[in-house]
Amino acid sequence: MASCSVAAPEMINFVAVGLPSPGGSKSAFRNPRTGRIVVVDAGGKKTRTWRNTVAHAARAAMRGGELMQPPLCLVIEFRMPRPKSHYKANGEIKQDAPWFPIVRPDLTKLLRSTEDAMTGIVYHDDAQIVQQNIHRTYSHSDDSGARISIYTMTWRTGAKNSKTMQDWCEGRQSFADIRKHDEAMARKACASVDS
Repeated sequence: MASCSVAAPEMINFVAVGLPSPGGSKSAFRNPRTGRIVVVDAGGKKTRTWRNTVAHAARAAMRGGELMQPPLCLVIEFRMPRPKSHYKANGEIKQDAPWFPIVRPDLTKLLRSTEDAMTGIVYHDDAQIVQQNIHRTYSHSDDSGARISIYTMTWRTGAKNSKTMQDWCEGRQSFADIRKHDEAMARKACASVDS
């Protein structure tokens, strides 16, 4: 029986909608019954939920393709929920409310949990990422999450010219545009499976 394999994509863009949660520090303890050392992530349920959200969105974006080939570049915009104290009574954002979250969780821990969620789905190991552009902003509505793009670095050599990547880097693709695109692709994939 012949198998059908889908080639590795050169670039994927997707949105993971949810509350970004950090990859916590690791804790180790000896299981008193088995005597074995058990290592757990201190992030807890929120981190597991976030990693599942990212993994699901990444799997959909990969569309069954093989793991991406290194070297890879990772671009992530984390959109964090604004605290209620940033809003006026009428729901508008206060004039003096900050644009960027300068509070915990820190960016590197958010990145750690998000990279870990994509391991084995998008790439073999996050060590294959050679360049990153990571930042956090506040969301202005209920669209907390992360806008994620991963691409093979060969486009920078001139061998490939990706209009989608140029649009992404120059800010012409919005969070909502990517979500609409992802939803349309999901509907198209479901329609092809149903027929």
